Amino acid sequence: MTASGPGLKMEEIPEPVIPAGIPEDRMPSLLENWFLGSKAKRWLSRRRFVTVTGMLPAGDGRSALDVGCGWGYNLFLLGLRGYEPYGIDIVQNDFAAASMIARANGTETGLCGADMSALPFGDRTFAAITAVETFEHIFYPDRPAAVREAMRVLMPGGVLVLSTPNYYSIVETGKRIVTRIPFLKRALPGMCYPVGDIERGDYHPYGYHRPSPAGEIRSLLEREGFEVSGMERIIFVLKNVPDGLFPVARAIERVMEGLPPISLLASTFVVRGERPL
Repeated sequence: MTASGPGLKMEEIPEPVIPAGIPEDRMPSLLENWFLGSKAKRWLSRRRFVTVTGMLPAGDGRSALDVGCGWGYNLFLLGLRGYEPYGIDIVQNDFAAASMIARANGTETGLCGADMSALPFGDRTFAAITAVETFEHIFYPDRPAAVREAMRVLMPGGVLVLSTPNYYSIVETGKRIVTRIPFLKRALPGMCYPVGDIERGDYHPYGYHRPSPAGEIRSLLEREGFEVSGMERIIFVLKNVPDGLFPVARAIERVMEGLPPISLLASTFVVRGERPL
């Protein structure tokens, strides 16, 4: 399996058309500041999506669901993979831009405000489900229900691929240290670190709640009936790397991802589960 998965290669993927007419108050921050940002941010805003969707089989016109779809980059990739894409997100601020971008690229996509733990779809609707940097935003007690819902709406033989922060990464370990130092925690935006113990009524999905170790996620998927068929840990490039140093950062990343003991410290964990036939 390549760094991008067997079905998509970063260097071969066309750029989606981003229409000029997106209203300023509707321009998604992740699109403006990351996808269209520095070289490092551009890499980070694409790599996770390409790896996740590259681990899917070819779509052959079947339906796929992207959970936490935002402005729709993974909907674009799912279309390239041959799927009919649908997207859900709890926060629907980016839906106007997502619709405009889909139309600019010659497609239409279904969008719905929904939570993964209560999917508004019938049984066996989708051949594939993706969730890129979304699982950690699901309120911790709701995660078994979310996996159960994914199983319910997948067809037999369907595939779920998700990426989430690697609990044991250098970055996440540092964040857990920050949460124990009150003045540092107050200095950082709430979405930068795990909120920990909190009541559901006080939790907003822009934050993230108790990142889960890889073993815990794998066990949860298997408990709900999935057959885990792939796990990867990716990404060592830091978002603040200057453009001039980006090629060096990428070269270092390739080496570190290829060293099994070191790769355990990568920033992102990706897991692939299949619904048995």
